Amino acid sequence: MKKYPFAIVLTENGELAPRQQWPERTKPNNWYCLADTGCRLHPDIGMVLRVAAEARPDVDIFYGDEVHLSARGEDRLILKPGFDITQLLAQNYIAWPIFVRGRAIEALGPPDADVGNALTYDLLLRASAAGRIVERITEVISSRRRPLAMDDLADRRRAAKKWAANRLEDARILPGRLPSTLRLHRELAEKSEVTLVIPTRQAPCETGDEAMQGRPMLVNMLESLTRSSWPMDRITVLVGDDVEDGSAYADRDWPFRLKRVVTRREPGEAFNYARKMNQLWPLAESEYLLLMNDDIVVRHPDWIEAMMTFACDEDIGGVGARLLYPDDRIQHAGMAGGVMGTCTHVFIGMPATAPTYGNWADVHRECSMVTGAAFATRRSLLDQLNGFDEQFALDWNDIDLCLRMRLLGLRLVYTPHAELTHYESASRGANNLPGADLSLFLERWNEFLQNDPAYNPGLVRNSPLTAPAPLSYKGWWSD
Repeated sequence: MKKYPFAIVLTENGELAPRQQWPERTKPNNWYCLADTGCRLHPDIGMVLRVAAEARPDVDIFYGDEVHLSARGEDRLILKPGFDITQLLAQNYIAWPIFVRGRAIEALGPPDADVGNALTYDLLLRASAAGRIVERITEVISSRRRPLAMDDLADRRRAAKKWAANRLEDARILPGRLPSTLRLHRELAEKSEVTLVIPTRQAPCETGDEAMQGRPMLVNMLESLTRSSWPMDRITVLVGDDVEDGSAYADRDWPFRLKRVVTRREPGEAFNYARKMNQLWPLAESEYLLLMNDDIVVRHPDWIEAMMTFACDEDIGGVGARLLYPDDRIQHAGMAGGVMGTCTHVFIGMPATAPTYGNWADVHRECSMVTGAAFATRRSLLDQLNGFDEQFALDWNDIDLCLRMRLLGLRLVYTPHAELTHYESASRGANNLPGADLSLFLERWNEFLQNDPAYNPGLVRNSPLTAPAPLSYKGWWSD
C-alpha cells in the first residue's frame, strides 16, 4: 500500500485518514486504491489491474480476494463472490482495498460528511446506483496481519437507507439475522394478489409433530398458511391434485381462496413435475406466483412479505426461501454451481444455528440458482420463458429455469427471512433420476456452472459445506 502511486489512505476503521484529502482532479484511467496502511498489496498489483482492466474495460471499481495472516500459520482466506448488491446491503462483504478508476472518483464525488467509517460501503452503493460497473478479481490481491476492523453498523445502515430512499419508496433497512448484518424490507402498503401453485398427490406426513402425522402433507401446509400475515383475501391457492377425491382438504372453509384442479395421469404414466407445473401456473390469475411443494410448512408469519420484497423488483427473476428440515437442519440456503459435479445446496445438513461461510445462510444474497420447492416469480416471466422445460421430468427443471432467467439478465435472490420447514420430496414420492436428464442438463449448463459468478473458484468443489479449498501452492503473502 505504501508504494502504490495513487492511494487514498484510510484509517484501520475505514475512515478517511486525518491528512488524506479526497482527490478533486484525477487522471481518468488511473486506478486509485482505497486501503489502510496495514494492507499489503499483491507485489504485481499494477499488472493484475492492467490485465483485469483490459479484459473488462467497462469496469470502474475492482475488488478482490484477501488473506488474513496468523502468527500461528493459520492464514484465513477471504474468497468473495461476484458483485452482489443484495448481499452488499446486508453486509459489507467487499470492505477494502478497492480500486476505483479516476473517472469514477470524479463522477461520484467525495463522500458525505456523515459517512463515518462506512466510506467504501457508501462508495460502492453510490457507484451501483449510478450504473457504474463493480467487479471482482478472482485472486488474492491483499493481505493483512490484523483482522479488518469492519465498518460501524450504524454508519452502514445510514448509507443503506440513503441508497434505498433514492430507489424504493417503501423500503426500510432493518437489523438482520446476525448482529453485524442488515435486512432490506419493503412495506408494500398495497398488498398484491399472490397465487400459491402447489402440486400434490396427497402423500401422508410420516415425520414431525404427532398431530401432523398420518394425514396429507398438503393439509399441514394449508393449515400453516393460515398463520401468514399477508392478507388472506389476497391469497389464492391453486392445487394440482393427482387424486380424484379431494375431500381431505377441498371441502374445508379456508380464509384464502382455494382452487383445485385434478391432474390425472394415465395408468403407468411416469410423473413429470415440469409438465404438471406447466399445466397449473397458466391457470393463475395473479401476476405474482409462489411455486410451492406441498411438503412445506410455514414457520414465521411474514414469509410472503420477505419473498415479495424482492419478487416485485423487475430486475429479479425469482426468489428462493430458507428451508429447514423438521429437525432444524439446513435443507436450502441457496445453491452453488460447479460443486459435487453439477451444483448443490450449500450448507445442506448443517444445524440451522451454525455459523456458515461468509454468513451466506443468514443474509439475503444473489445466487445463480435456488430451489423450486418455494420459489416466488412472475406469471408474465414464465410466459416469456414458456415455463419449465418438460425434458427435465423430475430434477434440474427448477435450476434450468433459474439459469434461463439469468440469460435474460435477471437476478436470482435467496432470502433467509422467509424461513419454512421442508418435508422433502413428499410432493412426488420416490423416483429414480433418469440419466438422460443429467446428461442434457450438463450439456446445456456445465460451462456456466463451472464458472458460477455467485461462487468463487477458490472454494471447495467436493463438498456442500462451503469453505476455502486447500491451497496447492505457496501464496505470495507467505514471503
